[in-house]
Amino acid sequence: MRRPFFSRAPYIGSGVEFHECREIFWLPVFYAQDFGDNGNTQERKPVHIRRSVIAAERHLKRLVVYCPGYDLRPVSQSFALISSEFQNFLKIRQVRGAISSVDAGSDPVRGDAIWAGHIEWPEGTVDTRLVQLGWRDVIRPDFERPWSRLMADALRSFYHYARAGGYGAVLKSSWAHSIFVLYPAVGLALFCAISLLPPFLLAPFVLENVGAISPAGLRSPLSWFVLLVGSGLWIAAVYGFTRLIEPWTYFWYLVNSWYFMARLARNVHPDMLARIEEFADTIVSLSEQADDDEELVLVSHSCGTFVAIYIVAAVLRRKPDIAQRKGGFAFVTLGPAFECLGGFGADRGFGEAMAAVARAGVDWTDIYGPQDIVCGGRTSPVARYASKSDGVSISREPRRFSVCIPDRMPAEKLRYLRFRFFRLHFCYFLASLRPDLFDLYRLMFGPEPAARQLETWAGHKG
Repeated sequence: MRRPFFSRAPYIGSGVEFHECREIFWLPVFYAQDFGDNGNTQERKPVHIRRSVIAAERHLKRLVVYCPGYDLRPVSQSFALISSEFQNFLKIRQVRGAISSVDAGSDPVRGDAIWAGHIEWPEGTVDTRLVQLGWRDVIRPDFERPWSRLMADALRSFYHYARAGGYGAVLKSSWAHSIFVLYPAVGLALFCAISLLPPFLLAPFVLENVGAISPAGLRSPLSWFVLLVGSGLWIAAVYGFTRLIEPWTYFWYLVNSWYFMARLARNVHPDMLARIEEFADTIVSLSEQADDDEELVLVSHSCGTFVAIYIVAAVLRRKPDIAQRKGGFAFVTLGPAFECLGGFGADRGFGEAMAAVARAGVDWTDIYGPQDIVCGGRTSPVARYASKSDGVSISREPRRFSVCIPDRMPAEKLRYLRFRFFRLHFCYFLASLRPDLFDLYRLMFGPEPAARQLETWAGHKG
């Protein structure tokens, strides 16, 4: 098995200066980076981290493993948001801390990454090391298929989803999320209609008029040649236009993601299934290497939430007692996309994985945003998708609560994001203005154990 480069991800440490960690060893000086709005490095400067002189100071260590969604962006781009919001969090909470630069290892195509952070709280210090599980290389071929195969695979994916009853189920559970689920299928139908209908309607006119001005012996072949060439150019122009507006519509991205989910849900994606097993080995290895008092937290987002269900189920096959590890283990799903995958049917592995997670008593928290239509968070995942043959009680549902989108950010930012649905889907990564609402940075760097902090947030009715 490939040994993960982050298997010994270090802490920043405190009380001394560190160099940025480009190799997985302790080095004597660390540099932090200041990011501008565009995510580019503006300045690199040494960070001096000094503990406050407090007798018997509390020191908490945490290892956070992050499973991203179906995302082709390079690590540096996604990390820019985390870095800038971390600095925003420090300002809002008025605490001192630092975050390291990100290390994507020797194979940045995969998307693996490590970084570390440190915050000084009145209650004590918190050192966190973070590991991102990369699977960008697995999904990249989805975006490199020829146009003919892309269309055929899309039609096949939507057919499987409809046949399994996915569209009917999501219409019953959430009208807002159903718009998102229907969007790629309806969009593909409109694309086909706009591409094919004009040539079909204009065919009699083209054949008749081109034939009228063509030489007698070439009327039929020349007419059909002009019709076919013109139709091909029209279809290519329509396709090119959809690619031009892709940064605003995300249409072909979603078509590709449905193709990915159709294969994973039906257990016909060997590359992703193998990567899930590798991730499980990695988490078990990190857990065993961690200190006894080091907390382990697995965080996932969007399509990464159902991938994480598979991962946790695989971890439980290797280490059934991980939920009872001494340092603690917490599992968090942000902006869950369970209905996207579950709509293909949960009888080919997803249901068993969901049941295994529920049955093991894993401390699982599912966090959604009602205004986030990309998220199907109003669905109770265990009741909907866990394999019924396993007899899992619905009392094993994860703790679930809203991220309270309108209350966690400034009014001007909310106005900007409200109808930019794909950007709003990343609201879980924004630092919260209110301390009583979920905040990813307090979860990762806060002075309370993750499970206790999540229980506190769950008890708040926003």
